[in-house]
Amino acid sequence: MRWPRRSSRSTTLRVPVEAFDDAAYRQGYTIDSAQRQAISRLCETAGRGVYLWGPVGRGKSWLMATYFAALPTTCKRRVHFHEFFRELHAAIRRHRNDLDAALDTILDGVHVLCFDEFHVHDVADAKFVERLLPALFARNIALVVTSNYPPPRLLPNPLFHDIFVPTIELIEQSLDVVAVDGPRDYRATSDHLSGFASGRWVVRGATDPLAALGLEPPAPDERSTLIPRGHPLVALRAEAHCLWFDFDDLCERTTAPADYLKLAAEFDRWVVSGIPDLAHAGREAAQRFANLIDVLYDRDVETTFVADLPMEALVAEGRRPVDIDRIMSRLGQLQRVGTA
Repeated sequence: MRWPRRSSRSTTLRVPVEAFDDAAYRQGYTIDSAQRQAISRLCETAGRGVYLWGPVGRGKSWLMATYFAALPTTCKRRVHFHEFFRELHAAIRRHRNDLDAALDTILDGVHVLCFDEFHVHDVADAKFVERLLPALFARNIALVVTSNYPPPRLLPNPLFHDIFVPTIELIEQSLDVVAVDGPRDYRATSDHLSGFASGRWVVRGATDPLAALGLEPPAPDERSTLIPRGHPLVALRAEAHCLWFDFDDLCERTTAPADYLKLAAEFDRWVVSGIPDLAHAGREAAQRFANLIDVLYDRDVETTFVADLPMEALVAEGRRPVDIDRIMSRLGQLQRVGTA
């Protein structure tokens, strides 16, 4: 190992159980038994990290947010796995493929690192994670992770899964793996008050519901080209805080989560129109749409989706994007407007 292990920082990981109880009380939230088990692990851990996994909507993000807020240290960082990948790749390029130097740059002074939505779906990501995790553990950085998958189901493709088994074993040896799998889907009870949950899924029919929502379709002269992270994207409207894209311009062209992350940081209201039946979209376009929803949800951006079909028919047939259950759960928080 190239990185000297630092002395234990168990005190920086100590979060009292009362922090979760108080947060739940303030939010009118009832902690279920699976969440209670996860809280016990988060509060009792002494230097080890925690891997929280479970189906969508079971409160993993709430547990992470509460834990992170209550950590008695400023030497902490919470980041979506998409965004960390982008940032680390950029740092590695700057440092001529030196992972050690790149981590020095982006994790300087970080003792606790929290990853939201950790997943590994393709072999390129697997090879990168295979390099990353030993470097983090050797630095004695405590890692807290949320995921929809238990470690053995990472990189599920049977053609490549075996090459990732040593990394899976490293995760299981280095982190406390906890299932957050209670029976209730909390996202299904969204109250549509703010952020992503205040958005809408609009089905255009014989009568156009956009006007009733105060949404005037963009004029042709409002089109503009944005280049957030190197990929040119044509926006139908980009003004003040509002950004309007057509599905084809946003998902049928070459884009990456890094593009969406940059734009989500600059515009707090989005409209995405022209959403087709994903069975008739290409596999890559459907996956880009799934990545877009991940970013908009994670950044809590109010978004109106304008589609030809009701939400349930979006993926009724054909090839589905990876993690479609999570995507549909997130879309399920939206208000529904119009009929087909």
